Amino acid sequence: MKPLVSILIPTFNRPEHLLRAVRSAQLQSYPNIEIIVTDNSPLAATNQELHQIIDKRINYFKNNINLGAVSNWRKGLELATGKYCVILSDDDFFINPFYIEEAVIIVEENNVNLVITNCILGYPNHCNIGSSNYSGLIKGNTFRAGFWNQYWIPTISNMFNRNVAISLNAFHSNDILYSDIELWLNMMGGGEVYCYQQPSIYYRFHDENIVTTMSRDALIKNSQFIRLLVGNETNDIAVHDLVCRYILFIDRIYQITSRSFIKSVFLKNKLDNGLNLFFLRLCIIKVRYCIGKIFKKILFFTR
Repeated sequence: MKPLVSILIPTFNRPEHLLRAVRSAQLQSYPNIEIIVTDNSPLAATNQELHQIIDKRINYFKNNINLGAVSNWRKGLELATGKYCVILSDDDFFINPFYIEEAVIIVEENNVNLVITNCILGYPNHCNIGSSNYSGLIKGNTFRAGFWNQYWIPTISNMFNRNVAISLNAFHSNDILYSDIELWLNMMGGGEVYCYQQPSIYYRFHDENIVTTMSRDALIKNSQFIRLLVGNETNDIAVHDLVCRYILFIDRIYQITSRSFIKSVFLKNKLDNGLNLFFLRLCIIKVRYCIGKIFKKILFFTR
């Protein structure tokens, strides 16, 4: 019998988007799925909307209180009964109906615990392809060493082994909103990961995205997953490299990387050295970026 796959859809006050996500899950070609909706919202609208869909594969769970985003992911993981899981945000949806079917074949034939999929990044006025920048099997340690530099994890909706995720204490803290990245990088240790090139998810960017609405303090707290991931006994070079890449990544979204912010992130990850050199490097990068924009404008107006 084909292994059961649990599609976990955590939701909060987005009933109209949730319906689209659920229906896209129903359209997956893989037959042996369960759809688990865990609802953090205080109103009954979500349940009422879901009643429009009659499908015994859908399991709806209303939380008595708002658990927080990451704890809601954890609840879905604990309620799941599948061998494999895929988290689908309530405002995203599947665009590749064969994704789960093909991902199951990949994990079963290659004995991997994680399949990273590409996606479409849907902005209000345009779309881009979000890519891992790799295709096929790759050693997990190689991917980790190049993460946020050569390799990327463009979406939360990757297929993963449920038991392995639980053994790694996945989604353990609401303070770490990058808990999905923490899990993916943890699952790579010592094994291989498969990068699936077909975009499978439409990742919708809007004003309420978690990744674009975090406060300064939340971004600092969030960074501690790097130290938790690498550990205290490892050479600080590995921590330093990932922390610097994290800051560069955050700077692209928030433009808040002052020296005090960088210092707080370094301290959160128990780093004592390299702050001034990295801050200088970041300033040079920003100056080069500004000069590049000025030259582009000059070239545009002189044509």
